Order: sequence, then structure tokens, then C-alpha cells
Amino acid sequence: MNRRMLYSMLLGAALAPMTVGSQPAVPAAEASPLPPASLALRAIERMPEVQAAAAELARAEADARLRAVGPHEFQLSVTPQRRRVEGGPTFNEWEAQVSRAVRWPRKARLDREIGASGVQAARLSLADAHHAGARRLLGLWSMWQRAEVVAQQQHAQVALWTRDRNAIARRVELGDAAQRDRVAADAALAQARAAALQADADAASARRMLESAFPDLPLPARVRLQAEPAALKGSDAQWSAWIVERSHEIGAAQARARMLEAESQRARADRMADPTVGVRVLNDLGGRERAVGLVLSVPIGVRQRGARAAAAEAGAWAAQAEVAMVQRDVVRDAREAVARARALQAVWRSRAQALRAADDSAAREERAYALGESGLAELLAARRVALEATLAERRAAVDAIEAVARVQVDAHELWHHHTGGSDPDEHEDAAVRLPDL
Repeated sequence: MNRRMLYSMLLGAALAPMTVGSQPAVPAAEASPLPPASLALRAIERMPEVQAAAAELARAEADARLRAVGPHEFQLSVTPQRRRVEGGPTFNEWEAQVSRAVRWPRKARLDREIGASGVQAARLSLADAHHAGARRLLGLWSMWQRAEVVAQQQHAQVALWTRDRNAIARRVELGDAAQRDRVAADAALAQARAAALQADADAASARRMLESAFPDLPLPARVRLQAEPAALKGSDAQWSAWIVERSHEIGAAQARARMLEAESQRARADRMADPTVGVRVLNDLGGRERAVGLVLSVPIGVRQRGARAAAAEAGAWAAQAEVAMVQRDVVRDAREAVARARALQAVWRSRAQALRAADDSAAREERAYALGESGLAELLAARRVALEATLAERRAAVDAIEAVARVQVDAHELWHHHTGGSDPDEHEDAAVRLPDL
């Protein structure tokens, strides 16, 4: 065996275990691409948007109590006066009146309906804000995962070219390789390091965005994905139906429409103004004359009240149209989300097949270069193809995981209290850390 063959075998041994697309298998028990439900729920609940929606619910409840009580209160008026008779005595006199407007029974019933519908709309809006928070968490989490897996692969590429460059430099010293091979290897290593630095910056930026939006969510030190993303189980029609049936957005729009319809009826009923009933007491001539009377007054303003009723009725019509638009959009988005989950799973399978082919090609080029059957240019090209295939496959895996999780979030099967069995008042300690995903 000559010296060239010896160093070729050594270089081949160095190259073989470092194929770009190779990735250690992750045990199923450790492969958890999403944060635990308890931690996710706690982080979502502490979002400012969710807190604001909770405050709106408290405001709606207070408004419902106010409407149940009614807008009218007792009014007391007292008028003290002195009567002076020319050439006669001076008398102390006074006049007092207690009155209160009386709300018609139909108006009271409509006010209670308006308050109840407002509370229901606010409660569903709070649930929808929680749902929007879950979507935001999933989006930022997936963006961070994509950036992290790219950084991991770029660092693997640096390690690979560092080993190759050292082996090639050794061959050049022994006169078994041309100087241009070491220059090419140095250039490839420099490019890999630059790409790794850029990937680290992108991953750090994505991590900061996730931590900024969800500061209470602990993040793992690194990302790990399953060898094969889980597919969406069940039929497309069933998932779409669940998303539509459980949509808080539709429920909130319907509750607002009921509230505005009740307000429209209330405005029409208000064309008959509430009467004011009171008792009036007079004490004149120092008590020599006394009187007790009943006071009844009714406001008159038909044109103003009619215009107000017309405006409220138009608002109710607009709310009904909004319900139809929301239903249309939710049905469309539900079908699109399910179809996207299926499509991205197929994309991942195609990317995985392409990665296997690229890995095989890179391995053959490594062996050919080690045996002197091909040049470094061919190895560089094969390595670039393998790296691109690896990055594409890992991104496709994250896309598939996100798409399936998006369907589950929209169907309230993920990160919702009633499905995960998680009590929001029994969260784990904030210092707990996630395992590597």
C-alpha cells in the first residue's frame, strides 16, 4: 500500500461519519416539538392582549349590572322661601318634591338582554384573545425552531469542513495534494463559518422575539425535532367542522349582533318616553296652608327618539352582516388550515426523500475524493447540495409540525383549558425549565 492510498483511506475515514444531512435519531420520549400545555397556557394568559380582554369582560359585567338597575334615580328638590306681605307679617315657607322616572317593563327586559349579550360577547372575546395568543405563540415558537435548526446544521458544516481542511492540509504537507485544494478548503471553511455566524444571529433574533412576547415561557437550550413529524389524524371534514363549531370569533360576533338587535328594540321602545312620578309637599304662610300633590311628567321629543331608533336599527343590520362575514372567513380559514397541514406533510416527505438522495451522492463523492477518483470541486458541489437538502428538510419538518399544531389550536384541541386537562390555577413553578426539544 503506497503513501497516497494510506492517506486516502485516512481522509475517507474522517469524511465518512460527517455527512451533512446525517442527524442523530431522537428517542420518541424526548422528541416534543411544542412547549408543555401548562407553561404555554400560563404564558398566554399573561399576554397584555389577554389581560386587556379580561378587563373588558369586567367592564361588560359592570355595565350589565348598571343596565339591570336602570338609568333612573330618585330626585329630591327643596325650595325654602320667605313671603313678605306689604303692611303685614313675614312668613317662612318651603316646598319639597321627591320624584323618580319609571322605566317601562319592556325596556327593563331589553336592558337585561343587552347586558347579558354584552357579557357573553366580552367573555367570548376574551377566549378569542386567548386563541389569538396561542396562534402567536405557535408562530414565534416555530420561527425560533427554524432559525435554531439552521444554526445547528451550519455549525455541523463548520465542524465537517474543519476536519476536512485539516486532513487536506496534512496531505498537502506530504505532497499528496495540490496547494489549490487547501485554498479551496480554506475558502469553504470560511464560508461555513460566516454562514454559521449569520445563522446564530438569526436564531438569537428569533429567540429574543419569542422571549419578548412571552417572557414567562422558559426556553430549552437547543431544539430537537422528531425524525418524522406527526401527521394530522382524522378526516379533513371533521377537523374543519370542529374549528367552525368551536370558533370564539363566530360566537362573539353573534353575541354582539344579539346585543345590537336588543339595543335596536330598546331604541324603538324608547320612543315612548319614561314618565316621571313624584310627590310634592307645600308649606305656605308659616304652616297655615299645607298641600300634598302628585306630580307626573312625560318628556316629548318624538323626532329625536325616532332618529335614534333608526340609527340603532342600521347598526343591528350591520352586525348581522358582520356575523355572515366572520362565518365565511372562519370556514375558509378552517379548510385552508387543514389542507395546508396535509400538503406540508407531503412536502416534508418529498424533502426527506431528496435529502436521502443528496446524502448518498455526497457520500459517494467523499469516497471518490478520498480515493483520488474526483477533485475537490466535485466534493464541494456535492456538499452544497447536501447542505441545502438538509436545511430544506428541517425547515419542512418545522412547517409540518406548525401546520398540524395550527389546526389543533384552531380546533381548541391544543393550549386550551378544557382540552388539555390543565388547571390555570395549578401551573408549575416559574423556574422550571423545558427539556431539550
